[in-house]
Amino acid sequence: MTLDPEIAAWVDAFPAPDVDPRDVVAVRAIYADYMADRGGPQPLMSHPDVRLESAQINGIDVLIWSPLHPAPGTPVVIALHGGAFVVGHPLGAERIAVPLAAQHGVITVSVAYRLSPEHRAPAALDDAMAVLTGIVGIETDRVAIHGSSAGACIAAGIALRARDGGIPLALQSLSCPVVDPRAMHSTDPEHSAHGLSPTLSREAVIAAWEHYLGDALADPPTYSAPAFADHVEGVAPAHVVVAEYDVLRDEGIAYAWRLSAAGVPTTVERFGGTVHGFDGLLPTSSVSQRSIGSQVEALARALLD
Repeated sequence: MTLDPEIAAWVDAFPAPDVDPRDVVAVRAIYADYMADRGGPQPLMSHPDVRLESAQINGIDVLIWSPLHPAPGTPVVIALHGGAFVVGHPLGAERIAVPLAAQHGVITVSVAYRLSPEHRAPAALDDAMAVLTGIVGIETDRVAIHGSSAGACIAAGIALRARDGGIPLALQSLSCPVVDPRAMHSTDPEHSAHGLSPTLSREAVIAAWEHYLGDALADPPTYSAPAFADHVEGVAPAHVVVAEYDVLRDEGIAYAWRLSAAGVPTTVERFGGTVHGFDGLLPTSSVSQRSIGSQVEALARALLD
């Protein structure tokens, strides 16, 4: 495994904690320590031309990044944070939200969706859908969806549900997506070879699905495990980012191939020497900046062209 030098230095400095991923209390304690180390739940990025505010849309708490003086009908990205369905914060979207607003005049709405296992699927997806329906046709008709890791699962589910509900989306932007609860039980040697990521284990992915789906692992609620969709024709165009050393890499590529085979305009970007969640863990690295820039540009093109 040959990691990008900046990513390798981060991995060496912050080794993965020794925790049972099925122990939600322990996982959340580690996440709380991480948030405390960064000064609590406060933004790390700012720009003089970007405003950040908290709000509610259809009763769901959100964070909104917007230009200082947005015009009526300004395009919107709805963002879903990662965190294995059990942790995470809407501030996780800031790395795309700030440049989207500052450089392209696009609003980002990041959703504080309900977490598992207290609120299993489809609760998170329902929250995201409530936000979507509170925006489309009311604030703007130009909307895209973005998600990272577990958030990408929710985003892909929203793309399917929006298609079936007749709601147009400009793009589904999926970063290091997890979409198939069956994938980690595969005996495919590729899954073993790329399960060496120091930031995400196969066991952690299995635990995340168990927290999210509970007893419905074999028959997930509609849209909650996008790979279970009967067909993907007609969903929003997709931009998929995968990391070379991520246990989810092949799963993300397989879903992108399925979309493309169904006639969905799809682009896949694979970033060499990277690990799961790299552009959120170390957003200042050169490779992370390329990834973030690629996602921002894809969203802006889809919404503004």
